[in-house]
Amino acid sequence: MTATILRSQGLSAADWNRWTAGGRPAVFNPAETELFQQAVVPRPGMNAVDLACGTGRWTRQLASWGVAVTGYDYSDEALRQAEAAGPREGLSYALWDIVADPIPPHLVPGTFDLVTCRHGLPYLEPGRLLTDVGRWLKPDGVFFALLRVGEATGSRSTQRWQVHNSEVSDEALFHLGLSEAAFSTIGAGWARREVHHLDRGLRTILLSGYGSPPDPAPALGDYRVSAGFAATRPRAAPPALDQPPGHRARPQRTPAVQTGLLR
Repeated sequence: MTATILRSQGLSAADWNRWTAGGRPAVFNPAETELFQQAVVPRPGMNAVDLACGTGRWTRQLASWGVAVTGYDYSDEALRQAEAAGPREGLSYALWDIVADPIPPHLVPGTFDLVTCRHGLPYLEPGRLLTDVGRWLKPDGVFFALLRVGEATGSRSTQRWQVHNSEVSDEALFHLGLSEAAFSTIGAGWARREVHHLDRGLRTILLSGYGSPPDPAPALGDYRVSAGFAATRPRAAPPALDQPPGHRARPQRTPAVQTGLLR
């Protein structure tokens, strides 16, 4: 692999093709799925986009809740595996290099209820991307992301590209996160920002109200999540796709550091 192939934002499509062909499975945290159901309440009639969808496990999860969703990725091998998993009503995939290619015509401003991005933000120029996401969403739409945070996660601020004999020699390149400083900027220009701490340095972030004045009485902030406790919202949640039958782990939201709103 040459230095020109390794973009500053991440790895080439060929790198991800090789990685995906190795059969490394995506993993869901049960607390993440339950948290998403509580915070977003996915339901039929919603229109969504899943960015950096990979092999489409999360995209199919959204479709299983009745959400009409298109998953975008720039690895054709990942999309091949996603398509091979079988069709679902309202589910589609498309090849798109989010950093380098023009925005697809499908992404019409003001038409989406939900945009998700799991593990993709460190590769996708978050500031520019979230400006576009804010335009795509309806006024009450939500952006949801999962990512690793902290210097120990191979963040872009500290990670060095390591290349040897045309192959990626550092597996951490496929698990990039953001530093605390970089993560603190995610959500600038949005009225509401909610962060949940999961295990192993993972965090979810929900944003809404792009371009709106900050909420004077914010209900959202920074929470730590632990599995195995009763959910705060007393409602029955549909089973998560590709999870063991009978798994009933539920998160408990307890305030940690109240971040308020980014201005």
